[in-house]
Amino acid sequence: MRLVAMEKREHFSYKAICPGCGEETLSVEELYDEIPGLGMAVLVSMFCPKCGVRAYHEIPLENRGIKKIEFRVSGGKDLSARVIRSPTGKILIPELGLELSPGSRPVGFVTNVEGVLQRFLEVAEQLAGIEDGPKREEAEMAVKRIRLAMGGSLPFTIIIEDDLGNSAIIPPE
Repeated sequence: MRLVAMEKREHFSYKAICPGCGEETLSVEELYDEIPGLGMAVLVSMFCPKCGVRAYHEIPLENRGIKKIEFRVSGGKDLSARVIRSPTGKILIPELGLELSPGSRPVGFVTNVEGVLQRFLEVAEQLAGIEDGPKREEAEMAVKRIRLAMGGSLPFTIIIEDDLGNSAIIPPE
C-alpha cells in the first residue's frame, strides 16, 4: 500500500481480488478529500485490466442532518447546475412524475441537472421498448416530457431529500 499526503487529502493505492475474475488484479484507488457540497468524503475507483470490471463510488463521511433541497429549472443555464446526490439522497421531479430513490445498494454521483434527466430518459426509453399497452404509452409520454425538459421547453423543480444531508445542488455561476 502506498500513502501520499497532499494538503488535507490522503490517497491510497492497492491491489485486491477482483469480484469478476477472482484474480488479485483489481487496482483500487482511494482519495479522502473535502468535496464542495459533499464535505469530507472518500472517492473509490476500481478497475481490473484482466476482465474489465470497473466501479466508482463517492462515500460521504459526514452526517449533516436531514436536508431538503429544491431548485427551479427554467431551461438554459439551469440545466448545467451541479447535482451532488449522496447514496442516501432521493431525487424527485414532481412535474415529470420522476423519482430516484436509494435502493438496497445505493450509489452516490456527481452530475448536472441535464445528466439527471439523461438517467431518467434512459430508463423511460427502455421501458417504452419492452412494455405493452398503457404502461408503454406512459413510458412514451415520459420520454416526450423528459426531452422537452432537457430542451428547456418545460420548466420543472428538482428536489433532493437526504436523510444525512450530504447531497447538494450548486447553481451555475
